[in-house]
Amino acid sequence: MNEEEFKKAFAYALRFVNYRPRTIREFRDKLKEKGFQDGIILKLQSEFIKKGLLDDAKFSKLWVENRMSSNPKAIPVLRHELKEKGVEDNIIDEALKVLEDISEYDFVKGLAEARRPSLAGLGKETLRRRLYAYLKRRGFSDDIILKVITEEF
Repeated sequence: MNEEEFKKAFAYALRFVNYRPRTIREFRDKLKEKGFQDGIILKLQSEFIKKGLLDDAKFSKLWVENRMSSNPKAIPVLRHELKEKGVEDNIIDEALKVLEDISEYDFVKGLAEARRPSLAGLGKETLRRRLYAYLKRRGFSDDIILKVITEEF
């Protein structure tokens, strides 16, 4: 293993994980994409895990919190996003436990009510159609969406 190559990889990897939290798979894939050797990647991965710079569990919890506050999605969508980033199922399950106490109906109702002002002035059917599409794009089930729209709008 070339010391100069290792230093270069270390500097790149440090910038990469300092930009935003990353999963272990994202870390490995990016370094491989940059052309670093597998031995260097594994050594860096090990060091970054020991230093707490790579932690899939912490990443998953942050991802769920961020999504729920800035761009809410249904649990199956969150699960899929984390799976795509290479997070293991047991870690995903743990990160999503935070959402178990939240009523999906109340959550969807809150999203619909927050969206209502931007749809003001539209006819009843147009309002319902646009709310349905908005909530469906976020991965919520037809049953919950229709129940909220029927009862609240």
